[in-house]
Amino acid sequence: MKTQQISNWDKMVHAPFRKIVKFDLICMGIGAVMGMGAGAYLVASGILG
Repeated sequence: MKTQQISNWDKMVHAPFRKIVKFDLICMGIGAVMGMGAGAYLVASGILG
């Protein structure tokens, strides 16, 4: 059981840099879309502006 945990941890730590960057960009993209949606909702509902 312990060896499996270590190998999984190794895979996570030694993930290729490109995969990490790609994942980061996807997350930031999702965050930006959600942020814009929330901002548009607040403006439309009259809370801001």
